[in-house]
Amino acid sequence: MTAIIKIAASIDEIPTMEETDAMLDELRQLPRDAATIKLMDDLLEFRMLLGAT
Repeated sequence: MTAIIKIAASIDEIPTMEETDAMLDELRQLPRDAATIKLMDDLLEFRMLLGAT
């Protein structure tokens, strides 16, 4: 989980598609619990919004 925290902390503004994908990659390596699934769902939704702009 520390890798995703480092990625999120390094982002100054709205994350790019690449930064969002990096966070998703890190989350995919973690055990699937309710918190991880929620974070992934939220990031996937955010990623869709990024793609729509």
